[in-house]
Amino acid sequence: MSLLGAMSLAGFVQPALADGEEEEGAWGPFSATVAVTSDYRFRGISQSDNEAAIQGSIDFAQDWFFAGVWASNLDFSGFGDPDTSVEVDLYAGATAALSDRVSGTIKAVYYAYPDEDIPGVDYNYWEFIGSLDFDLGKAGFGAEVAYSPDFFGEVGDAVALTGTLTVPLWSELWIFDGGIETSAHLGHQWFESSGLVDYLYYDLGVSATAGVFTFDARYVDTDLSAAECGHPDYCDSGFVFTLSVALPG
Repeated sequence: MSLLGAMSLAGFVQPALADGEEEEGAWGPFSATVAVTSDYRFRGISQSDNEAAIQGSIDFAQDWFFAGVWASNLDFSGFGDPDTSVEVDLYAGATAALSDRVSGTIKAVYYAYPDEDIPGVDYNYWEFIGSLDFDLGKAGFGAEVAYSPDFFGEVGDAVALTGTLTVPLWSELWIFDGGIETSAHLGHQWFESSGLVDYLYYDLGVSATAGVFTFDARYVDTDLSAAECGHPDYCDSGFVFTLSVALPG
């Protein structure tokens, strides 16, 4: 496994934060989601060998506090690891309204790889994340900074800064009673280790919701070359399609 590949492979699809003020369903403060994606990408880099992945989460949200668990299958064989096949993320945090149009969130995430078995290497790591979300009226903007004191593969400090722009297109259209929106992410990943390459990642896509189903189509890319990535395809541009189901609660 190349060092950059090992560093960049930590997977995370950010869990949606439930609003503690929303009406609780049959599961009370709990909710769950199941998703199928054509390629599991983390900050632009494939975690599933450019193949499909099945993912799921269970979340708890009460007032300002939230916590949850998220999991996905993986395939790191392209980086020389044929054994690691599962990622489980545990997270908890707090969110609060700072004004009528601004909210803030802090959270801690523990990334675990239960079947990782590389002698002398520990994939598991913590990340501490702070974000601000701004209601711009006809659009929304978010800014997030993520810090790890010892990132994936025990390579030291790492920081990622990500901006998100979301623009609702229709509040309801045809069968999409939950609306259609477009969104984009632009971010940069920095590493303390001089042996790793800092890089830019970005995506642009459209999401449409019909009842409990949400379909997302997204173009994803990074500025990493194949040599910098450690694999000829994992950091290349590509389209990712995801179908998620919010389980009845």
